[in-house]
Amino acid sequence: MIDEINRFVNCIRRRSPNAHTYQDYRCDLQQFLAVVGDHPPDEIGFQDVDRFIADQSQRGLKPATINRRLTAVISLYTFLAAENPDLVCPVLPYRHMLRTYRRLPRPVPDEKLRRFLAVVKDSRDKAIFLLMLRCGLRISEAANLRLQDLYLNEARPRLLIHGKGSKERSVYLSPQAAFALRRYLAERPVSASESVFLNYKLEGLATIGIQKRLEKYRAEAGIHLTAHQLRHSFANDLVAAGAPVTTIQKLMGHTWVTTTQAYIAANDPKVQQDFYAAVKQMEGWQ
Repeated sequence: MIDEINRFVNCIRRRSPNAHTYQDYRCDLQQFLAVVGDHPPDEIGFQDVDRFIADQSQRGLKPATINRRLTAVISLYTFLAAENPDLVCPVLPYRHMLRTYRRLPRPVPDEKLRRFLAVVKDSRDKAIFLLMLRCGLRISEAANLRLQDLYLNEARPRLLIHGKGSKERSVYLSPQAAFALRRYLAERPVSASESVFLNYKLEGLATIGIQKRLEKYRAEAGIHLTAHQLRHSFANDLVAAGAPVTTIQKLMGHTWVTTTQAYIAANDPKVQQDFYAAVKQMEGWQ
């Protein structure tokens, strides 16, 4: 099945040459192949998928990660079905997809964020993390940012973000993020790549590269911090500032408003205010 995977991944790469999505698909499908073996696609059955799930679970992978890899397999078979309509995907959603529980990250105290940013000296890295913290970018969105996506000369500087499902949205730059981004661009090496953020080969910095830099800095700062916590902090700040839910939804790039409402439910200052006002009265009755 390695040939089929290569054709599928190359198709994704041709369709979105500036994104790193194809690398994620390749990695997930290689993990699947390592367990089930390099057999023709029509010889892989649902029992092989059972074995793959058991292997991944024993390795300690989270249900969301396993589901993502199964989704990659489904996408591969959908691609191959165009050539062979009789091909049956071995992944059975009702049997194989694992139940996941969506939990919002814990809010990051400002003191921890200051400690983290204090150790980030590199202008490229500081710009990346401030875009995530002050503009709500996903780690993949920062990696996929192109020079033509920057609108820094407008009255209100903004970025055109290519998010999940190829959906586009505009995000606006806070003064802190704008300063960091302009500083990096002034130092950015000359490169044929259109990626905003470059690696040491002067090619586009991949998602895994940003993740490794995050791990390095958080170790230096002596804190636990994830990429999604930076984005989560942005949403929390908007909630605390009283931004309308629809505005937060657009800035975060959420497809469903219910996703945005989860942030508000977890950190609604009005609910907190009403609760403590009620508690004060209740305690007065005792």
